[in-house]
Amino acid sequence: MPRIPLNVAATLPRTLGPPPKALPSDFSPTAADARSLYRSLWRVGSLSIMYSNPGHKVIREKIREAFEESRKNPAKTPQDIKEQWERAFNTRFFFEIASTRFGVEHRVISNMCVVTAEKNKGTTRSLKPAVIQNQKEVEREYTKVIHALNESMRLSLR
Repeated sequence: MPRIPLNVAATLPRTLGPPPKALPSDFSPTAADARSLYRSLWRVGSLSIMYSNPGHKVIREKIREAFEESRKNPAKTPQDIKEQWERAFNTRFFFEIASTRFGVEHRVISNMCVVTAEKNKGTTRSLKPAVIQNQKEVEREYTKVIHALNESMRLSLR
């Protein structure tokens, strides 16, 4: 188990909350609900990686990107809206688990942040074509794994 800094340990939840319940069939989210979800995802997501420096920024960027994308291309049917929100609540619960147990969930979130930070950093030197091909292959496999994780657990990881 990783060593937890004191300022992070004070914010850790003592017990894991209940899993998200199914949304009612007449669920209609408001702008305030979306803002609240954004803030709670950011708070719990940052806690799940213990506020590490590149991870905190990556979590913020990914959540912001997802919310901007959903604002530009909103879900059309009530069924799609409900599924989007269920996935968001499941993702929040996944973050909560990652922040309390430091198990597989924590490693998944941490590794996603490291991969994204490295990808955003880029390279300053020229690479051989074989290395570039390997990087593209790794990125394709990474995308497949994240997609499979999202589909199997009904999450919205990016």
